[in-house]
Amino acid sequence: MAQERRDVMLRRISILGGDLRQRWLAEELRQCGFEVAVYQVPELENTFSSLQQTVKSAQALALPMPALTKDGWIRADPQPLPLIPVLESLRPGTFVFGGPFTSAAEALAQYPVQLSDYTLSPALASGNAVPTAEGAIQLAMERLPITLSGSRCLVIGFGKIGKALSLRLRGLCAEVTVSARRPEDCALAEALGLQSDRTGVYFRGLRQYDCVFNTVPAPVLLEEHIAALRPDCLIVDLASAPGGLAPGLTPPERPVYLTAPGLPGRVAPASAAKLLKEHILRTLTP
Repeated sequence: MAQERRDVMLRRISILGGDLRQRWLAEELRQCGFEVAVYQVPELENTFSSLQQTVKSAQALALPMPALTKDGWIRADPQPLPLIPVLESLRPGTFVFGGPFTSAAEALAQYPVQLSDYTLSPALASGNAVPTAEGAIQLAMERLPITLSGSRCLVIGFGKIGKALSLRLRGLCAEVTVSARRPEDCALAEALGLQSDRTGVYFRGLRQYDCVFNTVPAPVLLEEHIAALRPDCLIVDLASAPGGLAPGLTPPERPVYLTAPGLPGRVAPASAAKLLKEHILRTLTP
């Protein structure tokens, strides 16, 4: 009986803003039997005429990923949505999905909602590593004047994204070097048939590389590192803010520097939405 009551109670969900992941998430949740209301979601008509109407009856709220601007507003096009009026319209105990929430932690703490931060989910991080890696390879193939086969690539960081990306690059016959700080990560990379180096030191040198992929959200590329790269090298920064450049360092024109946040939503929004749906279902299922 308790299970039935919980199922009935948590069937109305509102989805706000974001990229195409939100559009596909709405479809996924509808197929699971949810009553879905949307507001400023790409390619979908607003369910209600106002933001307040959209959220006031919601039993759960799905914000984008990343959820907030640096000023603490909800990411949406054509303009961000105010967070505080949304929180004020929610009933106590409402589940709020999204993340990261660090830029508005103080404001969120004042409201009796149940936060579920996507960025803290190991399952989501593992799942999103695949479209992120594939999207990074797509960017490199579009921008490099050479094939990835036979190219020399440096992958900075050997976490979930670094592993997924390195192995896919090797599968395309690229010469892949992984740089990491922990000796055990370097050992694992070599055991998998990759070369290894030390992040921030780069004993092997940097001028050899045709493409550098950064996955570490920390200053791992200093001015002297950029200067050591060839002008025709491509840098693809996959890390979340603040990225991999040293603080105060202007992104260079040569070598070309690309930031690529939110790749799952850009290159595989339907697949990424399924991961979000599964996280929501795991959270709402007792």
